Amino acid sequence: MTQDFAKIRPEPLLEKKAVDAPPAWSLLLTGMVLGVAVGVFVCVVLYLSGRVPPLTQATVASNSNNPVLANTPPDSTEAEQQPIELEFYTELQNYEVEVDATPVDLSSQDPERALDQHYMLQTGAFERRELAETEVSRQQALGLNVLVKQQNLVGRTLFLVQSGPYTTNGELDTAEQILRRNSIPSLRMAVQ
Repeated sequence: MTQDFAKIRPEPLLEKKAVDAPPAWSLLLTGMVLGVAVGVFVCVVLYLSGRVPPLTQATVASNSNNPVLANTPPDSTEAEQQPIELEFYTELQNYEVEVDATPVDLSSQDPERALDQHYMLQTGAFERRELAETEVSRQQALGLNVLVKQQNLVGRTLFLVQSGPYTTNGELDTAEQILRRNSIPSLRMAVQ
């Protein structure tokens, strides 16, 4: 037996009606009942956990507010309690920590101390003398004592831009700081 599904009519859709909002007093009442229930539950769980403060603290606080009760002698349990002693602050002074360290002689950092040998600061090496002279004039404008030294190598000649010689730590450090501030790389070279 064959059926013709095209002739089957769908069921009519249900009519949609707007749902009325519940009255405000019922929401307020439900919220209050739910809040009290949650509060009671939290109190019971806290009590069962054993983290409830003792009741004697509440009476001590009330004794200080009432002048008649404040003159009464304290309970024997309060008299037996001793103040807390923090041993950390007194015992820390008795400990000594041994370290494997070598003391450093800071006299070598003295800016007026003479260096063991004289130093030059090399700031460039150029194949053309004109470029080296331009760099020399730039560094002389910064207040440095700069010179060009000609270096002959196999097959070519270089013109080295050097400042110095520096005889004390202070002079050498000052010159290096000036060069660093002006983004000029330098290389320390011992004078032989």
